[in-house]
This record gives sequence, C-alpha cells and structure tokens, in this order.
Amino acid sequence: MINSGNIRHLLAAAFIAFSGVTGYSQNADCKVSMPSISGTYSGDCKKGLAHGHGTSQGIDNYSGNFRFGLPHGTGIYTWSNGSRYEGNWSKGMKDGAGKMVTRDSTYTGIWKEDVYIGKEVIAPYRVTHSQNITKWSFFKSKSTYNAIRIRFYQGAVEGGGLISVDIATSTGEQYRDGGIYGIQHPSFPIEVRIRFTAMNSLGMSQFTGDFVFTITEPGAWDIKISY
Repeated sequence: MINSGNIRHLLAAAFIAFSGVTGYSQNADCKVSMPSISGTYSGDCKKGLAHGHGTSQGIDNYSGNFRFGLPHGTGIYTWSNGSRYEGNWSKGMKDGAGKMVTRDSTYTGIWKEDVYIGKEVIAPYRVTHSQNITKWSFFKSKSTYNAIRIRFYQGAVEGGGLISVDIATSTGEQYRDGGIYGIQHPSFPIEVRIRFTAMNSLGMSQFTGDFVFTITEPGAWDIKISY
C-alpha cells in the first residue's frame, strides 16, 4: 500500500525538478561567468546562469548576489592569498561602497568599474567660478576618445554677439572648428578657464564673461555656455 505522505513528497520533488527553478543546492549545470571563481557553485540559478544568492568556488571564492552569471549586488570576494573585498558589485566588477582587507591594511571607500576612487564619490565635473553666465550644461557622450568641445549661446543663437574667446587649460591641445572651441588629447583631471567678450543682446554694450571648471572623469565632453 502506498502511503499518502510519500505521494505528497514525490509530487513536490517532481514539481521542483520540472519547474525550471533551482534552489540553493549544488548545481553543476549553473554557469558562473567569471573564470577566477568558476568551479563549484551552490545557489540560485536562472536559465543556466548563477542568478540570485549563491557561493562559487574556483581559484578564488565569492559569496553573495549574482546576476546573469556575474557578481552583482552585494557580496564577499576572497582571493586565494586571503585578501577579501566586501561590498557592492556591478556586472562582475567592484562598484560602489566597499571594504578591502589585505594582509597589510584595511581600507574603505568607493570603487567604480573595479577601480578604487577614494573615500567619497568624486563628481565627474565641477564649476568653481562663473561671471555673466546665465546657464551651462555638461554632457558626456559614449565616444571612447578623450576630448572637450565648447559652444557658446546667446539665448538660442549660437555664438550670438561673441567677439573674442580666450581659453587657458592645464593640459591638452586647443583647436577651433567654426563655432566650436575644442581641447583634444587632454588628460584628466583637467582645469579650464574661459574668458570671453560679447555684445549684449541689444547690441549696445560689451561685457566680459568668466567661467572656470574642472573635469575629473575621462571621456568626450560637450559643454554649452549661455550668456
């Protein structure tokens, strides 16, 4: 005679097996996409990839959150030499607040794309002085080269009333292309001071503008200055 309790257990096991959801157990079919910790994995799985909470042991060890096969969220990564990182991850890279513990030291702070950037988040740019400037904007494109392009606007008119422009920069090579004033091959951080002379919107008098800023984050930057 078949016990009804055994039937319930068998049905539950069958449901787990065919539902496509892998719980926190040894899972040889669940892939970890970071080679240094790819080996033995126990944890949550989705579509054949570590996804959710789990632990993976390879040359190094990681225990924490995964997303599509990579550490993502919070977790602890321990290297084979005993050093460890505890904190935030994004797409397999240290990213956000964390703590690094090595044999010789312990330090906390902010990481970005696997690089330690310091005790606090550093703004990609900052304006330190402006005179006779009504507004400004900084935009970083997805281009892979480093450059800065500066445009001037009087209202909606590009270069309206502009008489002269003088740019002083801590690094890079200046160029001009029509109404664009550019800096190519800069290194970062870079400090830039712009002084310009323009006619007012009525064309009746001149004024001088002064704008000083620092960009700390490498990239291709477009800057609009309105006066």
